[in-house]
Amino acid sequence: MDGIVGIYSPNDKELVNKTFLATGACQHRGKACTGIAIGNGKGIYIYKGLGRIAEVIDYSMIKIFQDLDPTAAIGNIGYTKRNIAEKTNAEPIEIFPKKGSKYKLVLTMDGYLIKEDDLKAELAPYYGFHTENKTEIIGALLHKYVNEVGINFEAGERLVDKLHGRATFALTALINDGKETFLISLNDDRAFEPFCYALIDGSFVVSSESCSHRRLHGMLEKEYDGAEMTICSSNGYETKRLRNEFMMPDIFQGVYYGNVGSLFRGKEIFQLRKELGLELIDKYKTSKADFVIPNPDSGWGVSVGIAEGLEKSLYPALIKLPQAIRTFQEGERNTRSQEVGLKFGGVDSLLKGKNIAMGDDSIVRGSVSEGGSVWVVYNAGASYLEFWISYGPMFFPSFKEWYRGPECLKELAVQRAFMNDNPYDKSLDEINKAISRRIGVDEVRFNSLERIKKVAGDGSFQALDASYPIGEEFWPDWLKKEVEKYYNYHIE
Repeated sequence: MDGIVGIYSPNDKELVNKTFLATGACQHRGKACTGIAIGNGKGIYIYKGLGRIAEVIDYSMIKIFQDLDPTAAIGNIGYTKRNIAEKTNAEPIEIFPKKGSKYKLVLTMDGYLIKEDDLKAELAPYYGFHTENKTEIIGALLHKYVNEVGINFEAGERLVDKLHGRATFALTALINDGKETFLISLNDDRAFEPFCYALIDGSFVVSSESCSHRRLHGMLEKEYDGAEMTICSSNGYETKRLRNEFMMPDIFQGVYYGNVGSLFRGKEIFQLRKELGLELIDKYKTSKADFVIPNPDSGWGVSVGIAEGLEKSLYPALIKLPQAIRTFQEGERNTRSQEVGLKFGGVDSLLKGKNIAMGDDSIVRGSVSEGGSVWVVYNAGASYLEFWISYGPMFFPSFKEWYRGPECLKELAVQRAFMNDNPYDKSLDEINKAISRRIGVDEVRFNSLERIKKVAGDGSFQALDASYPIGEEFWPDWLKKEVEKYYNYHIE
């Protein structure tokens, strides 16, 4: 999940620093690489590298870029695009046409493209590809359409239509036509990836999340609907919706990935998570717990709701240690299980001999819980552990994991809990009991899909019910069989 930013603000002596601050506000979305690009009347310039933003961008670089008198800038905070982080795959990315073009285009994107080989083959005669990053393919498509019709909404409409049903994206791009640099922002027609903008002291600021706007002392003006595009130039800025489709925002990004202070489809993410905790209490009613603890850091919001609903104290008895790493990026289960043990420390004086209710956002593979937080809580002497989960049982993998084949399905905790059985005809209580045995806790309490929708609204619940933003013609065969099985057997 990349964090992306775009700012259009001519004659702004703080433009580059604003881009640095707004991009840095999205740091929770990526720590592997970062980059900034600026544009002026003469061209576009990029600086990027591996690591967190403060490790890549320093004051001298900000000053050098600002001295170029930019009118617009874009920024990226990214995760690794491959198993090993490589600078060449870091964003923003410049697009290189093989034949002459008056347009220079640099972009950054949050999103994912399915089965890109045919698109890359279609573009290969006209564009040189220098990365293994799917952003470059989408950028080449955008450049192609701009080359054909100019910097206008038709170019964006062509891109949206081309990628309908096979990609989710929110992108910002700088395009120089030899006279000036334009800033454009555009998202997919399902509005799957979070994307929003605001006007702050005359600057147009677009970002993955509204935490960027707050960092610049502004407030979110609008979350993008599907296929919505903004063009910023010396003539001002204009926003237009290019295609009307049923929107499917990724609800899991509100439940887990988002910054707690950001807005997600009109609701503060912390409040969304707290309300999920209150829904859990409304469903399960009682608890044996002496007090509530969050599974740091994503478990804080739901744990506040649980504690409030149970009228019990909330203690930070489980601490994320300084050496913690983002283990959900690790592909090997054994590696993940070994490393999660380094993430947490327990407060023995609080946990010893107590019954604990621990809140968390989700259980995906279960290795972070099983080998990390759960082990630490019991090792600190807890007598009983209830594991309250704000999200529901995850039957299906994210479409961004399909490239790994059926393994991404089989490694999910729910699938492992019913390895020689059918998970889809089981009640929620049966799933709770099976997962509690799987990860080694006394109780698991998942939320229901109905209650999650009540709090978060409609959208994509891909892991819970296969409501993917991707057209079925792009689904792998092994997934089609599982989804058919789900709808044949699933208990509402």
